[in-house]
Amino acid sequence: MTHRIAVGVSGTGSNLRALHATIERGALDAEIALVFADRDCPAVEWAVEQGIDALVVPMPKLSEVRERESADGLLAASLEAVGPELIVLAGYMRVLGSTALGALGCPVINLHPALLPSFPGAHAVKDALEAGVKMTGVTVHFVDGSLDAGPVILQDSVPVLAGDTEETLFERVHAVEHRLLPRAVGLALAGALTIEEDGRTVRIDAARAAETMPVPRRALLSVSDKTGLPEFGACLVRLGFELVSTGGTARALRAAGLPVTDVAAVTGFPQMLDGRVKTLHPCIHGGILADRRLASHREQLAAAAIDPFDLVVVNLYPFAAAADRPGIAFDDLVEEIDIGGPSMVRAAAKNHASVAVVTSPARYAAVIAELQANGRVGEGLRAALAVEAFRHTGAYDARIAAELPGRMAAAGVALPDEPGLPGSSDPYPPTLVVGLEKVETLRYGENPHQRAARYRRPGTTNWAGPFALGGSILQGKALSYNNILDASGADAIGRALRGPACVVVKHTNPCGAAERATLREAWDVALAGDPVSAYGGVVALTREVDAATAAGLASIFLEVIVAPGYSSEALAILARKTNLRLLEDPLLGSAESAPAPDPLGSIRVAGGGVLVTAPDASPDDPATWKLATTRAPSEGEMRDLDLAWRLCRGVVSNAIVLVKDGMEIGLGSGQTSRVDAARQAVSKAIAFHGQDALRGAACGSDAFYPFPDAVQVCLDAGVTAFAQPGGSMHDKDAIEAAEKAGASMLLTGVRHFRH
Repeated sequence: MTHRIAVGVSGTGSNLRALHATIERGALDAEIALVFADRDCPAVEWAVEQGIDALVVPMPKLSEVRERESADGLLAASLEAVGPELIVLAGYMRVLGSTALGALGCPVINLHPALLPSFPGAHAVKDALEAGVKMTGVTVHFVDGSLDAGPVILQDSVPVLAGDTEETLFERVHAVEHRLLPRAVGLALAGALTIEEDGRTVRIDAARAAETMPVPRRALLSVSDKTGLPEFGACLVRLGFELVSTGGTARALRAAGLPVTDVAAVTGFPQMLDGRVKTLHPCIHGGILADRRLASHREQLAAAAIDPFDLVVVNLYPFAAAADRPGIAFDDLVEEIDIGGPSMVRAAAKNHASVAVVTSPARYAAVIAELQANGRVGEGLRAALAVEAFRHTGAYDARIAAELPGRMAAAGVALPDEPGLPGSSDPYPPTLVVGLEKVETLRYGENPHQRAARYRRPGTTNWAGPFALGGSILQGKALSYNNILDASGADAIGRALRGPACVVVKHTNPCGAAERATLREAWDVALAGDPVSAYGGVVALTREVDAATAAGLASIFLEVIVAPGYSSEALAILARKTNLRLLEDPLLGSAESAPAPDPLGSIRVAGGGVLVTAPDASPDDPATWKLATTRAPSEGEMRDLDLAWRLCRGVVSNAIVLVKDGMEIGLGSGQTSRVDAARQAVSKAIAFHGQDALRGAACGSDAFYPFPDAVQVCLDAGVTAFAQPGGSMHDKDAIEAAEKAGASMLLTGVRHFRH
């Protein structure tokens, strides 16, 4: 049953409008049957525009007793004719006389802009400022024969701030009035208010209020990503939601012509500490965390005059974008760490039984669809949104935890020698949280019966590889799991090559590689290294692909090509191979020095454990290698040893790489013994290039020779120069074998195992 109320006004009618808006949203079961005033005013004009009956009864001065009684009688008769259940004085600036009060058969409540009994009368805000109080507020009370002294129903405080004027203080007082008055009216109409025997105390029946008062539809919005916000907000308003917001979100909603309730109006407290504290308040978090399935929670909300939220729409300060901003100061970055946002998101996600939490604009359409279809967000979607929210805050915190230590050190903070902090003897923190962003679900994993997806690690740069920033393809089918592994391997090796160069990779191993004067020549020579394995391979090149090179690449079936760029002519040629994937990596062939490898940069799962290490990406310096034999390598042998050694780190162990004249001619990979790897490399070289190709070739071994047998296999085939880490108990035997054959052997001092 809709309750009829009459509202008294004298000014602009902001509280009248607040009551009307609350009724329109369905949050107050009432009808404004009459608006009455003691003068012509904007509030009356507005009421008439809304089709609400309005009455102006000028009220004479208190000294004009007879005239006042007559006006009082006219007002009483008019109100009696309307038959309201409640009369609300919402800024009515005249005292109702005894004639009117005595004739009315319903309660009367009044709104006063101060914490009564302090500052009664018509100038409460001015009086509060002049008194120098630190706190004032709003009171809603029953009207009796006294002046502003009837039994108090509700009160809320409003702080008086330094520099406040009547205008600025009134603005905040009005905001609280607009929330408190509809609440008091709702309690009165619900029969939830009782004046105790002392005639002063008003008891609120929280159980009755929780049971009978309409529950308003409320959405709390605070977003850094404003995508789709005006349209989403407009849909919510049409569905009867009150929009509660603050800061830039509130401005964006208002700019779209939408009604917004400021968070400060809900909390009764303005933001402070440069906006660091806005939403951290019981009036906000109580409305989010109340489990509305529990009668006790509903009653506590009613007793505290807190309305619950149905929706919490929050995405966080863009910390990641700020961290990627060149030159950002440390203090500025710290200011981008959101505090209130994650608190609201986590609270709403915890209470997903009662609240839907939305952390992405991509979810707006689904939320609106459910609201339109069912009147609320369903349990399934609420649960999914809650999980998404916890993932959102988890990833957010993970990025902060990863970013801050290095930023602190760079800002000059003297960090202690503790695990995981910059400069520590142990770079690995006690707890490592890694937040990954999904790029795509793959068709399948390493094999068709395995499911798989591709993710990226926020905060990494192109130096981590071609997929660090997502790795979108220029053409071709979607990348497969194995494509990504092979393209990553090819790219890593390609970055180690010099000049116009090419590497062909199969199952992450370089089956062909060459450095030449032109890119087309490098491709031709790399392909010749092992033309059988190259079929269905992945290619990395160190220069922009031109038409001539593209024609060569198009002559064979390839899965993926990675290059720093492609000419328009090359793209036209390669477009004929519709399934061929093309990737760009501007760091291929770049002369730019790579940063030091991140100690946390490589993560692998092994037997239920997780292994974390720095990638094997530090460049080797041949100038530091030690000569172990009498004969030093010739200039040509040294160039080939350098290339063989750079290729070694991209080969699965045990690894042997044979190079001749800047071309990989033989490869032994993934063997269980080094001598088997040597035999495999020699066998491949002979198969594709003949026995003579091995005479004067150079050999790179990713780890030391445990015995001289592998060295001897290569020597017997004609290899004359070796590069290996050294460090075996039998180093002298391997060195002695090379010495006897007149070969040269260099010890690099660095191992390049790859499992």
